[in-house]
Amino acid sequence: MLRQKRWETQRPIRVFLFAVFLMFCDRGKLCAAQPPTGTVAYELHYEAGNDSRVSVRISVQSPVTAPISFVIPRSYPGGYSFVPYDDFVEDVSAFSPAGQSIECKKEEDGPRWTIGKASEKISWIEYRVNVGRMEDGIREAVESSKIRKNYAGLLGYSVFGYIDGLKQSPVTLQVDGPGDWPVLSTLNSQARVSNGLAKGNADNYDILADSQVVMGPGLQVRNLPGKIGLTVAIYSEGDEDVEAESRLAREALDRVQEYFGDTPFANYTVVLELLQPREGHNYNFSQEHDTSGTFSLSVDGATNSHSPENHRYLALFNYAHHMAHSWVPKRVWGSGYRPFNWELTPVIETIWFNEGFGRYAGMQAVLAGMPESERKARRERSITRTRGFLDEAPLFIKQMPLTLLSQEASFFYSKDFRTGMNIFGRGFLMAAEMDDRIQARTQGKKSLRDGFRALLTWNAQNQRAFQVDEMTKVISDSTGVDIRDIVTHWMDAPSR
Repeated sequence: MLRQKRWETQRPIRVFLFAVFLMFCDRGKLCAAQPPTGTVAYELHYEAGNDSRVSVRISVQSPVTAPISFVIPRSYPGGYSFVPYDDFVEDVSAFSPAGQSIECKKEEDGPRWTIGKASEKISWIEYRVNVGRMEDGIREAVESSKIRKNYAGLLGYSVFGYIDGLKQSPVTLQVDGPGDWPVLSTLNSQARVSNGLAKGNADNYDILADSQVVMGPGLQVRNLPGKIGLTVAIYSEGDEDVEAESRLAREALDRVQEYFGDTPFANYTVVLELLQPREGHNYNFSQEHDTSGTFSLSVDGATNSHSPENHRYLALFNYAHHMAHSWVPKRVWGSGYRPFNWELTPVIETIWFNEGFGRYAGMQAVLAGMPESERKARRERSITRTRGFLDEAPLFIKQMPLTLLSQEASFFYSKDFRTGMNIFGRGFLMAAEMDDRIQARTQGKKSLRDGFRALLTWNAQNQRAFQVDEMTKVISDSTGVDIRDIVTHWMDAPSR
C-alpha cells in the first residue's frame, strides 16, 4: 500500500507540443548516458546511517516545457483509502538543462507542485521522502514504507511521484543503497539481488508505483523455482523459520497458478515484514501489488516452532488470497478500478468482485490440495463465518445494494472494516453460491474456476472493465449454467 514519483504536463496542448518536439529533435546528438527516447528515468538513493529519508531524482531525455505539475499519490490500488503521502515529501527542486534551479510551488489543497514558468525548460526533478515521519504518521503498517538500522522497505507509491502527462511513458529505475547492503527491486523480472545496486524497468508509472524496493543486511532472500518463479524477501524482528516460510509461499503460489491455469508473469515476490509492534499501529492487513505482495505483520505472525496448530493453513490462505489478486482484479476487473486515480480515492463499484471473488479463488486454490473431508469442512467453516459477518452488520449496511456498499467501501474498507467485511463477504458468498450450482448441474465437470478462466480470456481480448451483465454472461456461457438470478439477488440488498 504505497508509492513513488514521476513527470506529467498540465494541459493536453503541452502534451501535443512535447510530442512534436520529440518528433523533430535530433536524437543522434543526445548524450548516450541519458535514458532512451520517451523514457522517464527514476533514481532512488539511500545512504543508511541515521538518516530516515530517501532521495529520488526523476529525469527526462528531452527537456519539458514549463509549467508542469508534479504529483505524489494519495491513494493506491486495492487500498480503498486516502493516504496523504505528499505530507512526507521534502525539498522538491527542479533544474533546467544547464543545471539552473527552477521554481517549485506546492498547491494548497492537492498533492501537486507547480514547476516553472512559461517557456522554461525542465530536465529533472529531485526530492526527498521522510520515511521515518511516514511510519510515525501512518498507523496501518501495510500502508507505510519503513527504515530500520539494517533494513529499508519502500512501497513504490509512497516514494515515487510522476509528472502529469507522462504517466504512460516507459520507466527505468536505478536504486543505489549502501555498498555492502543487498538491494532488490520487484521490477527486476528475475528478482536478482546485488549489493549496493538494483535496476528495473516498467511499461509505465502505474507498474513502477505498484512495485517495491527492499534492502539491508537484515533482509533474507530465497529464490524458489516453479512455473512462476518465486522470490521470498523476509525481514524479521523476531524468531522466524525462513525456509519453512518460503515453502509455504511456494505452495500457495503453485496452487493459485494451477487454479487460474496460466502464467501471466515470470516471477512473483513476497515481501514479508515481521515487526515488533509499535503502540497505536495496526498489523492485520496484507497488500497485493502487480506481481508481488507486502505482508506487514507483527512478530506474532512468524512461522517457527511456537506457531499455533492452525498457523500453516492461515498462512497458506493469506498468501493465496493476495497472490490471487495478481489475477483478480489485476488482470480482470470491473467498473472504477482502472485507469487508476492516484490523486483521489477512486470510486469502485465492484470491490465485491476484487475482494470477495479474489478471496474465494484463493481459498479454493488452497483447498484443492487437501483431502476431500478436510476440504469440505474448511470451506463450510469459511462460509458460516462469512455469513456471520453479514448477520452481525447494522441494519443500514444490510439494506445497502451491493453497488452502493462498494462505493462506500472505496473510502473506508479497512478504516471502518464493517464496510470491508460486508463487501467481501457478499462477494465471497455470491461466488460460493455460483460454484455450488455450477458443480451440481454439471455433475462436477465444471466449476467457477472455469468462469474465472473465461473472464481472464475475455479481459485479455477486450482490455477494459467488465459490466456486471457481461461478467454474468461470460460465467454462464463458459460453464453452461445460468447464474443470472444469483447475481441479481446479491446485487440487491439480500436483507431487504
